[in-house]
Amino acid sequence: MGFFLSEHTTSLKHDSQKENFSSQLSKAEKLTLIGQLYASQLTGLFTLKDGLGHKTISGQVVELTPTNITLQTRHHYHALDINDIITIGIEEV
Repeated sequence: MGFFLSEHTTSLKHDSQKENFSSQLSKAEKLTLIGQLYASQLTGLFTLKDGLGHKTISGQVVELTPTNITLQTRHHYHALDINDIITIGIEEV
């Protein structure tokens, strides 16, 4: 019985550590927001799927296609798949 309870508790802890991204943006919403960032040359904050977790990249949109964007950060350029983008924000100056 102890084994069952310990496995159940471990499973609950694991589930509570998962983040809920169920309110993800639609592709049309992503393209609209990215287009606005591109046109105004503002620095955006992009949260992306990264394996089992996520990562955030800050940069300016320098190229935009229907499926990909290119971000310029301080030191690099990053090609991002629009489907991997979870959230989009504006970096506060």
